Amino acid sequence: MPRIPSALVLTLLAMAACNNHKEAEEPQPASTPTVPAIAYQVINVLPHDASSFTEGLEIHDSTLYESEGNYGESSLSAYRLSDGKLLTQKKLGSDFFGEGITVLGDRLYQLTYREHKVFVYHFPDLKPEKDMTWEHEGWGMTNDGTHLIADDGSSYIYFIDPATFKETNRVQVTDEHGPVDNINELEYVNGQLYANRWHTNTLYRIDPASGKVTGRADLGDLFAQTGQPFHPQEPGEDVLNGLAWSPQTQTLIVTGKHWPKAFQLKIF
Repeated sequence: MPRIPSALVLTLLAMAACNNHKEAEEPQPASTPTVPAIAYQVINVLPHDASSFTEGLEIHDSTLYESEGNYGESSLSAYRLSDGKLLTQKKLGSDFFGEGITVLGDRLYQLTYREHKVFVYHFPDLKPEKDMTWEHEGWGMTNDGTHLIADDGSSYIYFIDPATFKETNRVQVTDEHGPVDNINELEYVNGQLYANRWHTNTLYRIDPASGKVTGRADLGDLFAQTGQPFHPQEPGEDVLNGLAWSPQTQTLIVTGKHWPKAFQLKIF
């Protein structure tokens, strides 16, 4: 092995030291923060009509209001929460597919899927009052006490004037991976939005001002607790799709399409 001149050795060592110093000074990419998990506790199991293709859910006092979907089967129903007894039901025409509902003041609003119709009922007697037009597909709906809040299966959530059903604002739902599409059922809870994503059993918590996802929970094990096999005519549709907040008990009622049970949750 030939002898390397000492001057060359010193030069190489100096260059290596400079390179190491340069690499140490290069900024490292920041890690993307992970969305925290939503903690929850099941405090009660309630009956639910397993034939219902649940699209919207709302609770007032001891009554659970539900919008059921599918053409030829869509309706708006009221059930006694304690035992699931059907109290009243309004059938939609066979050319309408019922979607999300919400109660604001003395009116209940019900979206339709692709028909661009919003049905408005007097609340609580559910007497039909009028129809309005919505330019998007109808998926989930809730309200913040002033605005109606709806989505259309995209990553956007729309804030709506209840008198005209015209959009006043929108936010895009995003998490650490980017936009979150297929946002479906919505519920407004103490200044935050809760939502599920179509074809999943994931519960999302969303900041309504920014659209940022601030929490997630996998509720898939709740379906297993129903003891219900997947629906034979609609396999893969037996997913979470019903959120109703009870201010009196500070609990969230959740169910899904064709679930024979609903679950009362404390969320943390």
